[in-house]
Amino acid sequence: MSEIPGKWCFFGKTARYPASESASAAPTSLHWTDAEALARLIPLLGCGEEAAVLAFDGLAQANDTDEDAQAALLDIAAEERVHEGVMHEMAATLPICDTEQTLRAARRLHVEIGLGGGTAHLAKIAALDAAVCTVLSRLLRAGSPLERDPFIFQRLSGIRHDEARHVAVSRRLVLAKGATPGLRETGAEARAALARVLMLEANAFETLGVDPDALERDVRRLPDGLLMA
Repeated sequence: MSEIPGKWCFFGKTARYPASESASAAPTSLHWTDAEALARLIPLLGCGEEAAVLAFDGLAQANDTDEDAQAALLDIAAEERVHEGVMHEMAATLPICDTEQTLRAARRLHVEIGLGGGTAHLAKIAALDAAVCTVLSRLLRAGSPLERDPFIFQRLSGIRHDEARHVAVSRRLVLAKGATPGLRETGAEARAALARVLMLEANAFETLGVDPDALERDVRRLPDGLLMA
């Protein structure tokens, strides 16, 4: 275990996370403008990882969660803890930027996501995790500036892979409870709220070669079939 100082939105001043054995705090090899842009996005993504840890842990402890679902949710929570630690590792290689305004908005978003019943909460998480996969795919596209830093590129690629699996598990658990049109509306509203927060850092996305208008449009759109059988 490694002590990693700081927080994004929810955890205390010092949290403990499993750290990669290959972790390095060497300065990034990104161009300085790209490094500053990513330094504005990593805390935003890290805030989401913190929120996911709390959400999946909480959902696993709900009274109506059966043993199989509880095990699946706790497994995801454990992976999200690792992701959050990796975010801190990456941030240690990047410039320090003032992202307080964006993080306040992100925290409000994730607090609001937690309101409502457990199935609705899980549906919103599935919708948001699918959106995060879209964000990471745009950042990691072929020819991305992030390819210049293998440390960052590989770790974000691993997180994207894990998040895709999390979406599949969350979707399965939601459908087992019985998907309804209301859940699709709830998921769509969550993605619209996330899009608004992401666009607070539109310039950072643009610097990294991601069209912010196209990203906003695609994050807002709930994928067909995500919350339907």
